[in-house]
Amino acid sequence: MPQLPDSIRNAAAAFDTLPGVGPRAALRYAYWLVTQPKEAIGRFARSVQGLAEGLTICTECGQWSDRSVCAICTNTERNTSVLCVVATSPDVQSIEDTGAFKGRYHVLGGTLDPIEGRTPDTLSIQKLLKRIQASSDRVTEVILALNTDVPGDVTALYLKQQLEPLQLKVTRLARGLPTGAALEYADSMTLADAVKNRRES
Repeated sequence: MPQLPDSIRNAAAAFDTLPGVGPRAALRYAYWLVTQPKEAIGRFARSVQGLAEGLTICTECGQWSDRSVCAICTNTERNTSVLCVVATSPDVQSIEDTGAFKGRYHVLGGTLDPIEGRTPDTLSIQKLLKRIQASSDRVTEVILALNTDVPGDVTALYLKQQLEPLQLKVTRLARGLPTGAALEYADSMTLADAVKNRRES
């Protein structure tokens, strides 16, 4: 794109790094931005900058938050005896959108996949075990709300083995979710049904 102004080329290159966005779509986004009022472009830029400057990881559960301990972890009305283990922060939001779960969460930061370099040491598994053991509110059930694909199943099996000595009820979401499905893309009704009809893992 040598004939393009640097500002458009740079914006298109930035959009091109987003998942699912190719060079043509990236260029369309850049051209669209150019047609917007300067104030709108400024708001857009500030909101993106805010992702870098205003977000942190919750020290309790590991999800993205705008404070050191997220709103879910500080909510005293949540059921502290049930802990829902998910792979990523978007999974927390997907389950929250169902309104079917009122406990707390633990974000692993991914699922086990040695080929991709994701081993137990790279995930928040030891922190999960320590969190359960150190909790003043006794955790009685751990829900493994992981994707129904091979890495999700492998992670669930590994976690079940690690949790066994703690003598907890360990459940997985019901298989209303199709095999290979990502939680992030499941509709609210399917996910709510899966949470309500979870089974022993």
